[in-house]
Amino acid sequence: MILFAPNPTGSGHNMRALSIAQAIKKQRPDMALTVALASLQPTFTPLFEKAGVEVVDIAGRLVDYSKKSNLSKELDWANYIGGYIANTFLSGERILSYLALIAEYKPAVLVSDYNMAACLAAIFSGTPLVFVTERYDFTLCQLEDSDLADGGFEVNALEMARARTALHSQFSWMINQSQLVLTDKPYVASLDQGTPVAEALSAGKAHFVGPMIRDITVQSGLNVRAELNLGDSPFIVASISGTTMFSQNKEALLAAYLESFKTLREQNPELKMVLLGRQDIQAQEGVICVPYYPDWMGLLREASLLISAPGWITVTEISALNIPTLFVLPSKSEYHELEALRRLELLGFPTHLGHDQHRIVELVAGELEKNTKTAGYFAPHQQVAAPDGEGAARAATRIIELCQGAVVPLTESKAA
Repeated sequence: MILFAPNPTGSGHNMRALSIAQAIKKQRPDMALTVALASLQPTFTPLFEKAGVEVVDIAGRLVDYSKKSNLSKELDWANYIGGYIANTFLSGERILSYLALIAEYKPAVLVSDYNMAACLAAIFSGTPLVFVTERYDFTLCQLEDSDLADGGFEVNALEMARARTALHSQFSWMINQSQLVLTDKPYVASLDQGTPVAEALSAGKAHFVGPMIRDITVQSGLNVRAELNLGDSPFIVASISGTTMFSQNKEALLAAYLESFKTLREQNPELKMVLLGRQDIQAQEGVICVPYYPDWMGLLREASLLISAPGWITVTEISALNIPTLFVLPSKSEYHELEALRRLELLGFPTHLGHDQHRIVELVAGELEKNTKTAGYFAPHQQVAAPDGEGAARAATRIIELCQGAVVPLTESKAA
């Protein structure tokens, strides 16, 4: 039996766990799978159950980190470690909840998608651990105080240096204690050299498998254009969902998208925009608001351009599908995605930091004018999707192999 434990911050962790579970079921239909869900339960419970995965609501309450601010502007030990990390990533109560769940289910392997509490529970209980991660180190450890100051934070340099030391030590120990590390983020030397995951890649414990996403060949049967009343018009998709550190950033980005679209529509009256993640805005000509759309991949296939935050599960999906995409981060205060934005820029994707509507118009118009059939247009995508976008299947194979060897005592398997 395999126990999945996706981190509760953002839908991407749940989606990656779901994709790997589906791939395992495809290879081993008889294998028992359970997922401990800690966020977005109404959305993901039916998806996991449809895939044949038992669902345990480990949170006992609805958690959605996309709907509120999650961080203080004062970055010191008390606010960052005590008020944020200790509650979100390293909760003692949550560690004990996973320990109780492990004792009840006795999994052969625990698969954690960046879930630190579940990792610690697995290590404490001697349960073989698979760590699935889009991070090469704790996010804070790959950013400078100057980055945080640029985001409007008041940084206590001494206390944040202590925080980095502690978090790096914990992350390194967790990687060392894992039996297997899987990542969907390609190595970039200028960002990743010397990080725990980079060292694990060199040692052969970690593996870059590519996009761990749903089967992109599956068609939903939905007619996207008919359902959303798009007709034959070209349209862009603007997504403003996802975890936010400060809700005002999301509001500023929403306003920038709507104002930018007014200008774009003046340039091309046929253009439409599907706005994902909101439904509470005033009606605007050419804008279709959808809080959630079930055929996300079908929608992307029809779109001329996606505008999105640099959430990594989205990056892997658009890379596997070859979807033209502009990645926008409204502020450095959304520090959790700043490293991803930099990586995307280094890989060659179009990016923008801020919510300057004039610059957004310029970038969107420029992308819409490009010929996607030009040699090299999707070269950035290919670096993420390499070799074929089938990362979930490769991850599943490695996890199944680990399960088959899990009858060996943990000390022996580590020595081997």
